[in-house]
Amino acid sequence: MDEYYSLGVGSVISFTLMGMRSRILSRIGLTGDWSQEVFMAIIALGVGFGVMPLLIYVAGSATLGRYEGANPARVYAAVYEGLKMGSGASFIVTFGPYGLYLAFKALRLWWRASARLA
Repeated sequence: MDEYYSLGVGSVISFTLMGMRSRILSRIGLTGDWSQEVFMAIIALGVGFGVMPLLIYVAGSATLGRYEGANPARVYAAVYEGLKMGSGASFIVTFGPYGLYLAFKALRLWWRASARLA
């Protein structure tokens, strides 16, 4: 079921991604809302803990160049050591993808609520 929202200027936006996400997740056996949310949280946290430190290493190496002793293992070690010490930067790196997912959901709900009021 597609949902359409008008911006008032003759343009219409369709939000089919959330319906597509539900169809994809239901194909792998996740039919309940809670199971889909837990799956998405696990994916987002997996990206934060596993992929983000590697992306930071690649972006830093590409823009600033490699320095002596630079390798992905040191970036992972620094991020996880920062988590142990309570570093805000490490928490942003690891929990950032999940935070973006939650922010997107909140904005989508806000947009839906404002569309109902109009």
